[in-house]
Amino acid sequence: MITFIDHEIAHIARVMRPSLLGDLGGPILPAPYWRKRLHQLLNGNHLTKGQLCSVDSLLLELDDYDRIAVPPVDRPPRVHHV
Repeated sequence: MITFIDHEIAHIARVMRPSLLGDLGGPILPAPYWRKRLHQLLNGNHLTKGQLCSVDSLLLELDDYDRIAVPPVDRPPRVHHV
């Protein structure tokens, strides 16, 4: 039986990636927006194991996106000596 939660997870999975890619101005909806939506699903519902795995996979995608899209601030710039 497909539930409202299944539809929500499928919707987020379908639109999150294109939204993060955005356009020349950046993401249409940023990673914190998607992270909030996913955490709302985790906090407000009793999810099945499959639903938890799907939400976890999407959160890991956001982690990967953050690592690639946002350069680390704490790391000093590399200096190349010739």
